Amino acid sequence: MLALMRRLSSWLAVMSALAASAGPPVTVPMSQYDYGRTGANLQERILNPSNVDPAHFGKLFSRSVDDSIYALPLIVPDLEIGGRRHTVLFVASMGNTVYAFDADDPAQSEPLWSRNLGTPAPGDSWIGPVHHGILGTPFIDVPTATLYVVALVAKDNEFNLFVNALDISNGRPKYNSPQLLSFPFAGPEGTLTNVKGALQRAGLLMIDDVLYIAFANIVPDPNDQHWSQEGFLQSFNARDLSQRYAVFQTTPSGRKGGIWQGGRGIATDGQGNIYLSTAGGSYDGTTNFGSSTLKFAGRSLKLADWFTPKNHEYLFLNNIDMSAGGVTLIPDSPLMFSGGKEGVIFLLNRNDMGKLESAAGGPLQRFQASQGCGQRDCAQTLGTAFWRRQNDGVLYVWDRRDVLRAYNFVNDRFVTTPAAVSAVKPGMTGGPTVSANGSDVGSGIVWAVTTRSTRSGGRAPGILRAFRASDVSREIYNSDMNGARDALGDFTKFAPPVVANGKVYVPTQSKTVTVYGLLRN
Repeated sequence: MLALMRRLSSWLAVMSALAASAGPPVTVPMSQYDYGRTGANLQERILNPSNVDPAHFGKLFSRSVDDSIYALPLIVPDLEIGGRRHTVLFVASMGNTVYAFDADDPAQSEPLWSRNLGTPAPGDSWIGPVHHGILGTPFIDVPTATLYVVALVAKDNEFNLFVNALDISNGRPKYNSPQLLSFPFAGPEGTLTNVKGALQRAGLLMIDDVLYIAFANIVPDPNDQHWSQEGFLQSFNARDLSQRYAVFQTTPSGRKGGIWQGGRGIATDGQGNIYLSTAGGSYDGTTNFGSSTLKFAGRSLKLADWFTPKNHEYLFLNNIDMSAGGVTLIPDSPLMFSGGKEGVIFLLNRNDMGKLESAAGGPLQRFQASQGCGQRDCAQTLGTAFWRRQNDGVLYVWDRRDVLRAYNFVNDRFVTTPAAVSAVKPGMTGGPTVSANGSDVGSGIVWAVTTRSTRSGGRAPGILRAFRASDVSREIYNSDMNGARDALGDFTKFAPPVVANGKVYVPTQSKTVTVYGLLRN
């Protein structure tokens, strides 16, 4: 009788959630859900704190691929493939293969299509670990049914980056792809195409028919791997990838300044401007813009404004990257924030970013949001998600070796004392993501994947966790609560869960995307 009652309770929870899910299904075409890179899906009408618990929520199925997965899964509903309409899950692997899977049917485990983009480069103890192929999250332009993705390909003792445009209905290349990417240095280095160790980590951006791609660790001097890790931003005609519009080198007469952002995508404000942060590097405010948050005026990549913290030299010399957290634009506001390994959040005005921080001017706010590693490099990032509500908002921050913290956002400023913190303090976290039904405080959940390991390389088991967004001290679910049923697989760093249409999609280093949702038993 007790078992019957439990099954009835689970069935009622599922039916109740489905009845409340009126509205169109959610599309996830880019990393962090939206152009502002908030890390919040505010159209989640099925999952909420009343039904996410070990009795009603758990692992449903997984989708297997050929290698580790670092890029975030993407979702397109109601897509016709092979004469049938599906909600489609797109996965890009470190084996350089792009897959399209049915996102909902546990029995349909085989891909709807897949396409390999070339032999991947070898991985290492930091990235891979077996192969280094597709690292950054692709971008899907739904109106033209195009997926843009960059792959690192090994051939004839060279390592080349290629940009690809694929038809999401069948995986076929389009728009004159693939195209070999080249890196024209401003100095005597010339133009590089052989770029072993290059990192295309930041999520891609396509808007107004322009594709933007950011790079880190472009190394012109193989004998100077530590200091010559250069950063680039490039723009392309999204309908003809053979046409490159512009190139911006972050430190043309200096050092380093890569753009990796812990995987967070390049942000845009819908007014033709794009935003990103650079890693530790040379800064002079004229041609070199390491350790900075930058604003560009569209496809020309003309630098329109920037912010650089006053301790930029220290950040550079100690590898405390500003680019570790990326940039988030606060919706319905001219404000934005950035932050990196230092654990400091900078609140900025997009229309007047302040340039070099000084006594005369600086950010609207700066505060210590995380205490994970402080003023030293432990390969940390500053994982964030921002929930913009009707009259206020909440910033969620989770870095390695620290607790999850929630900061209220009131009257266009952060309350710098946390409203709540979690009890759990993991070795590493992939960063938080938020799901909610609009501004409904009672519907919000903060999701994250953690591991007990503190090793940045290698493999370690991961744990999917869920917290009440209104009080992150209350953990409502984790995959270890019923480990025999819900085991996740191996943790992928810098990879928050993706929540859409009542399911949670989690990339792993176990060559799977593990899918969670409401149980029907």
